[in-house]
Amino acid sequence: MLLAGCSSSVLPSRLNADKTLLSQTGKQYSSGLLGIGEEQDRYRNQSLGLGLISHPAAETYINEQLEKLKQASGISDLPGRVYLFADTALGARASADGNIYIPYAMLKDLDTTDELAALLAHELAHTIRNHNSSDVFVKFQKKAVVAATLFANFKSNDAGVIRSEDERRIENAFTALMVSDGFINPGWTRRQEEEADKLGLDLMMAAGYNSEAMFTLLDKLTSWEEMNKRRQSSDNELVKNALASVNLNAESIPFGETVSGVLEKSAGKMDSLLSRFNKDHDSAEDRYNMLLDYADKHYPDASSPGQERRQWQKIRKSRQTDNIWRGLQHIVDARESMARGELASGERSIRDAVNVHTRHQNFVRQSYYELRSAQGKTSSMEQNLQLGLKGKYPSLMMHIEKTRLLTEKRDSNNQRQVLPLLDIFDDYGRPPSYYHQVIALAEDAGLSAKVTTLLADCFARYAGEGINCTVESEEKEESTDLSYGNFISGLFKKE
Repeated sequence: MLLAGCSSSVLPSRLNADKTLLSQTGKQYSSGLLGIGEEQDRYRNQSLGLGLISHPAAETYINEQLEKLKQASGISDLPGRVYLFADTALGARASADGNIYIPYAMLKDLDTTDELAALLAHELAHTIRNHNSSDVFVKFQKKAVVAATLFANFKSNDAGVIRSEDERRIENAFTALMVSDGFINPGWTRRQEEEADKLGLDLMMAAGYNSEAMFTLLDKLTSWEEMNKRRQSSDNELVKNALASVNLNAESIPFGETVSGVLEKSAGKMDSLLSRFNKDHDSAEDRYNMLLDYADKHYPDASSPGQERRQWQKIRKSRQTDNIWRGLQHIVDARESMARGELASGERSIRDAVNVHTRHQNFVRQSYYELRSAQGKTSSMEQNLQLGLKGKYPSLMMHIEKTRLLTEKRDSNNQRQVLPLLDIFDDYGRPPSYYHQVIALAEDAGLSAKVTTLLADCFARYAGEGINCTVESEEKEESTDLSYGNFISGLFKKE
């Protein structure tokens, strides 16, 4: 990623700086070890945070630029498409399957098609160099999986020891603010970023873009990083305040610690972890200077074609882009209000978020559903699920909640309701943070053979990595060690 951080144990061989990186790169792409397939990767990502945004005109134009870069590379079978992530943080990322995920906020901060191409070229370079196959990335991905699972399973694991209203407040705080792309993704290493900068520049030159756009992008990087830090600091404060409003004593948490105390310790460990990691991560200014030396050496007489603005600005300033952007900002405001327990304020912001271009967007309907759930309005919960599932990129959470509500109806045939969900779970690539919820529904429906298969698969894939594969009975809930405190401890355990 340009700002943040995917998959096996052997790094690609180091390249010779006396030649362009593209000239030394093989012309047949070989995938890394962590890929699960482009489609399932997209399904998984549309189930992270607030998911993906449907904007056909922007998606088409952006993918045309990616295809242009792929063709110019001369490398066959390069995978992946570009998708827009429902996030106001700044910084794209490439997955192990070559898909590129761009936060929607970046559409408003890129000024030309060439700047867009620079962003895509950098991410495509990570894919070409198989940076997703580094040991460092694997370790951070495991921590990301544990983090996501913590939030997904918080309610079921600690339900027996925290009052329901307090549990709901804590759950809302975490789901509203901390299950986000920026929270669970670290950065690439110095070497990986340097390679991506240089190979990205090669790709831009080969495709006929103006290489100055890459330097413009690096100029913007510092301000993006500062904006992201301020946003995360604000989110952390909201979570802290939400937890402080809950009266939890030492006996409330299995490990003899309050949630607030564990969170405070974990936040310090996260800062320390990222601080150590960032020591191997150059500043934007250092990267700019290294890339400038590379350009002067290999492209001293390169021409600088004019940067394309008209077509990009047409998309960037379109009514659809503005409507979706305003809707996303309203949802961010709404979720912050929800985290503070201000449901009426959150509802006003969500209502303001709904327009002709956001009506079926996952980020709107998922947030609306969570609000109605907190308010206990079942019929409105069902309505928002129906509207969200009509969208292009519904999250797996929407399917799970639809199934859960159906099974709670009187005289419901639970097996008939749950079996389709198991197929959907397969289609979505079985995201690790959802195993517990799917297994619980299958067990309640009496699908013992399916439960056994899912448990075996979950343990085989994620044993020892903090993923909750089990379904605890009510009698065991209070003594289970898969509590909030244990998940947090596991998240920051030493390798």
